[in-house]
Amino acid sequence: MPATVTLRLRTRYILAGAIMLALWVASLISLLHDGSSFNIVAAIFASCTFLPLGLVAMQGGLSGSAAGMHRARNALLASGGLLALVVLVEAFRRTVFAGS
Repeated sequence: MPATVTLRLRTRYILAGAIMLALWVASLISLLHDGSSFNIVAAIFASCTFLPLGLVAMQGGLSGSAAGMHRARNALLASGGLLALVVLVEAFRRTVFAGS
């Protein structure tokens, strides 16, 4: 069954892609500001994950085709999973290393 492509859905995908690209840019800015090892790892992780997923989401919203919208939805689901993983790892890190 083909998905219904609406302007509102396309706008949401474009906005989500733009936010992911903004997160990627923020990781690069923090790397340029302070070249610590944490910022290097964050920039590499963001370049390997959120940059391509953000581009796919934005391209799918801009194209508006059914296949593009499907790819954009999958990219948003993958980025949501990655974000949940990052939050869980950060919560674990703060729990285990609470004293330092």
